[in-house]
Amino acid sequence: MSQLSKTEQVLREMKQYNIDILALSEIRWKGVGQETLDHGYVLLHSREDNHHQAGVGLMMSPAAYRTMLKWTPINKRILFARFATTHTKLSVIVCYAPTNEADDDVKDSFYETLQAVTKDIPKHDVLCVVGDLNAKVGADRKYCPEVLGPHWTWPD
Repeated sequence: MSQLSKTEQVLREMKQYNIDILALSEIRWKGVGQETLDHGYVLLHSREDNHHQAGVGLMMSPAAYRTMLKWTPINKRILFARFATTHTKLSVIVCYAPTNEADDDVKDSFYETLQAVTKDIPKHDVLCVVGDLNAKVGADRKYCPEVLGPHWTWPD
């Protein structure tokens, strides 16, 4: 997404499929900010440094942007936004989790921060945690045997 043409492509897809809020991970934009795109669409992005790596973002339509109450860039892996809806408030956490191969301290820090962010969200809000959680896909059950049962098989 660090290239403008990629951002325009995502914007076209949002319009075509009538998507109001789209979570993005590994967007590679520099810094923290809010960008106004074509036709009033808005991109919020969060990064800690000025390298074109990692980062999370939230792209939204003008209608969704008008209902946004606040947004907080937590770090390069987590962004929080809160919206007013007809019946309740919607809290969205966009995240980009470290891979399983990452250092244990990095993973622990990520999940501790994610837990702290969720703790501050009012209990009556609808909470959506979206993004790239770097889940493992495959038949190997050693990481989560209690979640993925032995009856599961992948189609050929």
